[in-house]
Amino acid sequence: MAVTFTLDLKALLAASSALAQTGSSGIIPDGSQYEPIELLHALRANAGKISVFNQVGEIALPPSRRVFAFLEQAVVPVRAPLGGIVHPKIWVLRYETADEPPPGRQKERRLRVLVSSRNLTFDPSWDTVVRLDESDDPKGASLGPVGELFEGLLGAAVGTVSVAHRDRVQSLSAAIKSSRFALPAGVEDLRAHVLGLITAPSPLPRTAERSLIVSPFVSDDFFTRVHPVPVDELVSRPEQLHHLTEATLERVKTWPFAFDDGSLTSLESEEVGASPHDPGRPLVGLHAKIFAFENEGETRLFVGSANATGAAFSSNVEVLLELIGRGRELGIDRLFDGTCDEPGLRRLFVTYHRREDADLEDGPTLVDITRRAIAQLQFDGVVEQSGSGWAVMYRSHEPVCAPVGTEIHCWPLASAGNRRRVVLDECLEARFETTIEAISGFLAFEVARRDDEDTRSGFVVPVSLVGVPESRERCLLRALVGNAERFFRYLLALLDEDPDQMDMIDALDSGSTDPVAFESGYTSMPVLEKLLRTMRREPAKLAGLHPLVTDLAADDALPPGFIELWMAIYDEVDLGASVQ
Repeated sequence: MAVTFTLDLKALLAASSALAQTGSSGIIPDGSQYEPIELLHALRANAGKISVFNQVGEIALPPSRRVFAFLEQAVVPVRAPLGGIVHPKIWVLRYETADEPPPGRQKERRLRVLVSSRNLTFDPSWDTVVRLDESDDPKGASLGPVGELFEGLLGAAVGTVSVAHRDRVQSLSAAIKSSRFALPAGVEDLRAHVLGLITAPSPLPRTAERSLIVSPFVSDDFFTRVHPVPVDELVSRPEQLHHLTEATLERVKTWPFAFDDGSLTSLESEEVGASPHDPGRPLVGLHAKIFAFENEGETRLFVGSANATGAAFSSNVEVLLELIGRGRELGIDRLFDGTCDEPGLRRLFVTYHRREDADLEDGPTLVDITRRAIAQLQFDGVVEQSGSGWAVMYRSHEPVCAPVGTEIHCWPLASAGNRRRVVLDECLEARFETTIEAISGFLAFEVARRDDEDTRSGFVVPVSLVGVPESRERCLLRALVGNAERFFRYLLALLDEDPDQMDMIDALDSGSTDPVAFESGYTSMPVLEKLLRTMRREPAKLAGLHPLVTDLAADDALPPGFIELWMAIYDEVDLGASVQ
């Protein structure tokens, strides 16, 4: 399970693929005729095991791809109980260890928790991440508040949360609260702080011999209300420092620094007219949040999602990990000055000087406010047969409202060319003709202002579908695979001795349709011998592929005679597992 502020569905596809552990393949370039078959196998195996919470209205608009249908059940939009935003970035994974267990025992299951400042996106920004692995040491760190955070997110969901999500979250949360986690190197103690589920004081210390704050977003009320004490060093983006008053800047004992890594604002986003706050606009430069305090040789280091703003410590849902250790391991100079082997981040700190003509960073626009309002609405979709195809009727439970001069269009995510203008101040009722494989549980929107053609915002809203035909996923799978030869090449690659050598996947990704002879196989090793060898050495690999093979067989998408061979071998694998 995971929580993120902004969600890029392409990044979620990549995460699902990574969980498959089937070797490297990458995502094919936009415009290719086929999706990678390895990715499809990964999605089928893992998409139903993931719960991803994200701030409502912050799902970026991706290119139209039918493959996103596999993610429809994974996403749960949420809103902050105290009126701010849901801003943590956390992954919680339960996995089986790679070590072979003793005879008669099952593989050990372990937890891994990642606490980061990085959204589930491909943004080229500077971020922090802390990895925490479950430990048998009773002196390990407790992450109970992280479990409580996810339990709280269940009650913060915009729509109805499925039983599968509830069971998964409750199971993982209970496991987190009852487990201990190994401390990172140099850390003597660790505490987790969750903000924004209920009103609570700031965990930051009020006194310190030395302090440094790194935050891409800053506000005056943080320094006057949340942390009304001087700090030695403040590092932020220059656009944010421009907003601070002189009185706030005077609270910095030395001087404020602007973080400058030479990165520029994405020109591509500006060309398409995206709002500065559009969820698809890439974040560049500084995005890490660090609060460091030194006192009597001890360092308290806070990292996570919270910025140095009043909202982060009052109305937002945030997470901060407090790492406690000696200055020589976690101190400010140790972290930022670097070593003889590794340059430090301090080289990217540039003394800030206020300029009267400096550009100020814009706040949310009308299209951003409208986007967030639309995403708060309840939507559902009814699927029904229409002639020889299908149709989906999307409806909202409340009127779609927007300021005068706003234009809104919507379309099923899998059908970008089927845009429909939304009538304002009325409940949405939009019917779209479609094929079975293009049925979409994601409804895409674009909001624009008629008086400002350069400001628009695109986003995606998950929609609960009723009446989906049982054969939808199988038909979608066959349409994405393309043909039997492509699948067969992929199968042989998976059965190869070295799973990391996926040379045949390169042929798949290039769209090759050269015939593959079933009788002799793609390589010199006969297919039957490869299957038998895998049955003997790695039967779990065949079991993992079985659902994909049987679904393709149901649509006659496999070479003649292959399913009979497969079932004979799989039955032996299944029988062997039952005997054990």
